[in-house]
Amino acid sequence: MDITEAFPRAPVVFPMHSVEGLSCSGQETAEQLSVEVAESLPAVEALRPIWSEWAHSLEADIDHYLHNLKSDSTMLRPYVVTVCQAGIPQAMLVGQIRRRRVSSVVSFVNIPGPKVNALEVINGGRIGQQSAAIDKLLVRQLSHSLRNADIDLVCLQRLPLQSHLFRELQQVPDLLMKERVPHVFCYSVVPLTAPPGKRVRALSGKNRREVQRKIRILQRAFPGSVRFQCFSGLGELAAGLRDADAVDVTTWQRCLGYAPLDTPQTHENLAFCAKWGWLRIYVMYVEDSPVAFLIGQHYRRTFYCQRAGYRLDFARYSVGSLLTAWALESLADAGVEQVDLGEGGQEHNRRLGCDFRQEGTVHLYSPTLRGLCVSAFFAATQLVRACGRSVREGLRLNRASGTWLRCLLARWKTRRTAVGAAAEIPRAA
Repeated sequence: MDITEAFPRAPVVFPMHSVEGLSCSGQETAEQLSVEVAESLPAVEALRPIWSEWAHSLEADIDHYLHNLKSDSTMLRPYVVTVCQAGIPQAMLVGQIRRRRVSSVVSFVNIPGPKVNALEVINGGRIGQQSAAIDKLLVRQLSHSLRNADIDLVCLQRLPLQSHLFRELQQVPDLLMKERVPHVFCYSVVPLTAPPGKRVRALSGKNRREVQRKIRILQRAFPGSVRFQCFSGLGELAAGLRDADAVDVTTWQRCLGYAPLDTPQTHENLAFCAKWGWLRIYVMYVEDSPVAFLIGQHYRRTFYCQRAGYRLDFARYSVGSLLTAWALESLADAGVEQVDLGEGGQEHNRRLGCDFRQEGTVHLYSPTLRGLCVSAFFAATQLVRACGRSVREGLRLNRASGTWLRCLLARWKTRRTAVGAAAEIPRAA
């Protein structure tokens, strides 16, 4: 199905009516704005016409959102806030309530925290008209949910720190619900289009010559045995995921506790994306063995990178960079205008001419004992990270930080080797 046909551009008039699961907060502003909250699937479906018109990112797509609600066992219910004026929707804040364990990473080690009921506002979940009055009302509703619902934590994912919504969050008067930004990340976006007369930096002659140089080095080491392949259809999912997972089990991300690719949940989510025509799995092979992979979703004119990795024993051949370059060429030919690489501001991203965006994970905590415990947990991990960073920079121990990461990787490799050897013993017997 063509996405542009599924979501028409014409204005949509959304008549508000009583639906099970929609409840009015009773709050209105001087501009006669009111708030309604959808907390059931029928109520969310009633929002489809206007939601489909406003959605501009993959995670904010209504079908993607509903799939996650139904397939993720940690989901409790939807929580979608709609701001209306005279009964006509003006904006939405798309969220979901999950029962999950919070965690934080300190010195490359994942520290588990308490279990909470978290209201998560998804990436790109602030859709519709932009207005300071609307953002004020949205924040008021979030504060109301923390006081009157079974919610311990409000978590806004990838919120731009220059946005009106973040400024309103900073004005929450209750000290017990003061906002916290436990994580600030630099996100990279590669533009694949350029104004007339200008060249796309990622596809420039200089970058292409560098790619050709690296390809020649790799082909000298492995003559005639280098190839690339893209898996996209539902029938290709199993083969693409199998080869991607063969690379993923060797990557440093697994050392840091990233979830494996070969889980039923991951397979179900990728199958859903393949059904809609969004899925792309790019794999690079050397001597018919997968050495690098990139998994993402082609949604409208943007490609969202979801997972990537390469075999560490092929790192000297820059196989990850070579696969990325080939994928960018393919995506540009397919009409993609930008590639969201996700978190990362490395030198490789700078060479591609990325636009960098500062976005953060923003928290509000409920004025309850559990909320205070969650706030204390993140405050402690933030303090440890800040102190560690100051000591490392003050004593010039950045090299020691790299040594610590290499030790973690070495320990993880040793465990993998031991597990593999133990698995081979019964087979040999």
